[in-house]
Amino acid sequence: MGKLIFYIIIAILAYWIINNRKSRKEKKETPLEPIEDMVSCTYCGIHLPKSEAISDRNRYFCCTEHCHQHTNSPS
Repeated sequence: MGKLIFYIIIAILAYWIINNRKSRKEKKETPLEPIEDMVSCTYCGIHLPKSEAISDRNRYFCCTEHCHQHTNSPS
């Protein structure tokens, strides 16, 4: 009778360990957020996400002031 209880306990522990590992793997496999392209300001050179940059003729700026200063500068 003692051996039967021992084997049942071992079976329960093995089942618990296997299920615990599966749930850990599922938690680790969360989808990552897509990586956003970075651009640098043509005027000052600071890097910022493309979605936050101001675009003017395939050039990117960090703010409207830099955009105006670059377009109004003699070059």
